[in-house]
Amino acid sequence: MTALPRVGVLHAPFGAGNLRDIWVQARGVCQAVMLFREDIAGAHPDIVDMARALFETEVVGDDLTRTVADRGLAGLTTFHDSQLDFVDEALCDLALPGAPGTVAPWDKLVQRRQFAERGLSAIRAAAVDSPRDLAAAVEVVGFPGVLKPRRAARGTGIAFLAGPDDVAYQTEHRDGWEGLVYEGEIPSGEHPSGVSWLADFVSVETVSVGREHRHVALFDKAPMSIVPRTGPDGADSVNTTGDITPSRLPAADLDAVLRLVSDALDALGVNSRVTHTELRVTGAGADIIEINGRAGGHMTQVLRLLDGPNLIRPALHVALGLDPGVPPPMRPGYAAGLFVPFPERHGVVRSDVRPAELRALPGVVGVDEVAEVGDERSETGFRVATVTLRAQDADVFDRQVLATVEGIARLFEADGLLDDPWLRRVLSSSPV
Repeated sequence: MTALPRVGVLHAPFGAGNLRDIWVQARGVCQAVMLFREDIAGAHPDIVDMARALFETEVVGDDLTRTVADRGLAGLTTFHDSQLDFVDEALCDLALPGAPGTVAPWDKLVQRRQFAERGLSAIRAAAVDSPRDLAAAVEVVGFPGVLKPRRAARGTGIAFLAGPDDVAYQTEHRDGWEGLVYEGEIPSGEHPSGVSWLADFVSVETVSVGREHRHVALFDKAPMSIVPRTGPDGADSVNTTGDITPSRLPAADLDAVLRLVSDALDALGVNSRVTHTELRVTGAGADIIEINGRAGGHMTQVLRLLDGPNLIRPALHVALGLDPGVPPPMRPGYAAGLFVPFPERHGVVRSDVRPAELRALPGVVGVDEVAEVGDERSETGFRVATVTLRAQDADVFDRQVLATVEGIARLFEADGLLDDPWLRRVLSSSPV
């Protein structure tokens, strides 16, 4: 029996792929070798121990390239945004599949410049590494704008600036200035479908086989939860609240989005990679928010509800330069993952809610997380609960989502959810 090729996975917790998923999806494709940088291993020794029970596992130093070469690994990948740059450096050094054609392709300033050069976006952007740089960037870009890290994920470090008062607040409260970008805020609008509870942005999951980009899933979103000036280091608290598939975009809008994503991936020289692209889409058109060089988090779990593709498996295929094939069509229906946020980001959880109470809500088929009474709200990333829903019919699905959101808010009434502006936005068209 021929031995499977060995693929290194530079791992960190809370990424798009956990150890069990990687172990299951690697079957028949490769022998996954789990690699941990020393800082990750030191902070999460229990995760390293779990990995050793399932995989060949190694803690690596700064020279990832040498480790990959010395171990004879045929490919290298990661499912965590914080590890992408380390992986890319080794891929380029060793000319392995997935080596990007652009230097630092996941840097948000690099993306803006590449998109502008190709005529894909008119959003202006400027590097910010100091308060003086921010003042200069505002002169060029104007208001409204967004100040954010050039390399970060999960909505961390973002501040929306509407005028000089917000600039002054950042100058006074932000300590970490290195590696920021200030860019024009993409104009908001309504989701082109007319479904009023959906947000005006979407995400696209793409498997690039060489330079052929196959868009395997498109997600609508629930509205963002933004609480100004409550995040660390002067940032706003920004939370994604829901992923919904399939998208309700009209056919013309959907085609335009997919063409734009393909063009943007070409602009960044993306090949042999699974990527997650976020775009704002309104009646005025589409513009790219950002592209991440790994699968989106929680997407596979939602896709599973419709027998959709597990994005970890094709990521392992393309890391070897192999074609994973085209996934079969998903079964009919609608699925969502909802991540309901706390309106108040500080303090402890006051509501005592059990998973069974959430499972009893309309359409809920899974409960992944529940904030526990007495815990700090930060323990769950400021989410009161994470639930998955499924329904066959779009109208039934919409009613169930809205009823479930309201039901969760009532269960967590002691934490102020019924007075949350985010809740009012979601329920603005609720028939329940």
